[in-house]
Amino acid sequence: MPIDRSADRNVHIYNDNNRTTALGGLILNPGVTNANFYAMIRIFVEFERRTFSLRNQSGIEIQKDHQPLQPGNYYIVTSGKFLYHSFTIK
Repeated sequence: MPIDRSADRNVHIYNDNNRTTALGGLILNPGVTNANFYAMIRIFVEFERRTFSLRNQSGIEIQKDHQPLQPGNYYIVTSGKFLYHSFTIK
């Protein structure tokens, strides 16, 4: 049986329209920035419209900058649909 790595994650990713089902997440390592996180999302999610933003659990939009990413829940906000996502890492 595969090892369940999700228990150690301290960053969790959700669709803003479904805040109860995690799409995935990661174990945050030093050096990961907000801009890196946006780039990671672009690898795993294809959107109907190319634009999206990330909000933290307080509803504050995360800027695409070089500030360190903080542990917590993040919500993908887009005006279109998710066409595909490959969050299958356990």
